[in-house]
Amino acid sequence: MKPAGLYIHIPFCTQKCRYCDFYSGTQSGIFRPYHDNPAFIERILHDVKLFQKRYALAGWKTVYIGGGTPSLLSTNDVHRLAEALCTAQSFPIIEFTVEANPEDIHPEWLAACAEGGVTRLSVGVQSFEDAVLEQNGRRGSGAKTRSALHTIKQHWKGAISCDLIAGLSGQRAESLAADVEELIAIGVEHISLYGLCSDKPLPAAREDFISEQLQDNFLRLKAGGYVQYEVSNFSLHDRYRSEHNQIYWRMEPYVGVGPAACGTLIFEDAGGAFFGAERFTGIQNTARWMEAEECSSVYMRETLDRHTFLEEVLLMGFRLADGIDRAQFSRRFGADICTYIGITLNRWEKTGMCRILPDRVHLTEEGLFFLNRFLIDALLELEEYNAPAEQKRKRE
Repeated sequence: MKPAGLYIHIPFCTQKCRYCDFYSGTQSGIFRPYHDNPAFIERILHDVKLFQKRYALAGWKTVYIGGGTPSLLSTNDVHRLAEALCTAQSFPIIEFTVEANPEDIHPEWLAACAEGGVTRLSVGVQSFEDAVLEQNGRRGSGAKTRSALHTIKQHWKGAISCDLIAGLSGQRAESLAADVEELIAIGVEHISLYGLCSDKPLPAAREDFISEQLQDNFLRLKAGGYVQYEVSNFSLHDRYRSEHNQIYWRMEPYVGVGPAACGTLIFEDAGGAFFGAERFTGIQNTARWMEAEECSSVYMRETLDRHTFLEEVLLMGFRLADGIDRAQFSRRFGADICTYIGITLNRWEKTGMCRILPDRVHLTEEGLFFLNRFLIDALLELEEYNAPAEQKRKRE
C-alpha cells in the first residue's frame, strides 16, 4: 500500500480536564511523567512495525502524537520515538506533529523534538484566563502559557498550532475574544477554535452563546490573516494547513497505535475504486495493552462496507472548506456525488450555502455553520437512494 498517516496515542495525564472525554489516566504503575519509560516506547514502536508489515505499508506520510498529554514524555523518550520513526523509512515524513501542554514546555524538550524529526507543535492553550482554566479542571495558568509560547518562539523553528475552546465553563465573550487576539498578535501559524462538545445536551441558551462566539471569532481570525480551511481550523495565509488532519477529513488511510487509538485502512484498486476498509481501535486498558503478547487481542477490528464508507466520506469531506473532490468521489464509488445527494446539493445551493462546481462541491462560509443540518439532509437522501426498489414503491 501507499504511505499512510500514523496516529500515536499517549494515554497519560496528571489530571483530567472536566470537558475532556478522550481516554487517559495517570497509570502511575506503568508510566512516570517526565521520566524515561523505555518499555512503553518500545511497545509503541513494536505495534507501529507490526501494522506496517501486516499491511505492506510503504511508510508514513504524516505522524501525529496525541493524547492524553504527550509532553509528559521525557526528552529521551520523545527523541527516541521520533527518531526511530523517521529513520525507519527511505523518504521523509512530510509533517510530524506532537501535542504539548504549555506548562510542560522547556528548551531541552523542544530540542529533543526537533532533533528527533518533529516539525510541528500543537499546543493546548484552551484559554489564557486563570479562572476559566481552574473551573474546567485544567492545570497551568495564563502566565505559564504566555511563557511557553515565548520559549517556543525563541527555540522552535517548526510550525506552531494552538487550540482554543468556545463555551468553557465560566468563559465570557470578552475573554475568548482576548484569547483569539493574543494568538493573532503572537503570529502562531495555525489556530483551532472548537465549540465545546458534550455527551449531554447543552441548554439552548448556552448552545446559542457558543454559536455566536464562534461566528464572532471566526471573523476575527479571518481579519487577522487566517484562512478557514475546515470547520474549526484556520491557517495563517493558508500556508500551514494540518497535513495529518486532512488525511482524516479526506478519508485517506491511517494507522492508530496505542490504547484507544483509532485507525482506518482503505483499500482501493489501481483506478481508485473502493473495495473495502478496516477500522482498528485500541482497547481502553493500558495495562492490558502493555502486557498483550498477541497484538490482535488489543486492537478491535471492524470491517466498513461500501455504504458506511460513503457515509463517512460525506461526514468528513464536507467539514473542509474545499469540500469533496468530484473526480476522486467518482473513482471511489462509480458515479458522481450528485447521483447520490443531488437533490440536497441543489436545494442548498439555491440558498447560497453550497456550491456545485465542475471539480468539487462544498459548503460556503455561511453553510459551514449549518454543517450538521446539511449532513442530516444528505444522509437521508443517501438512505433513500440506497433503499431497495420495493421499499421506495411503498413510500410512494
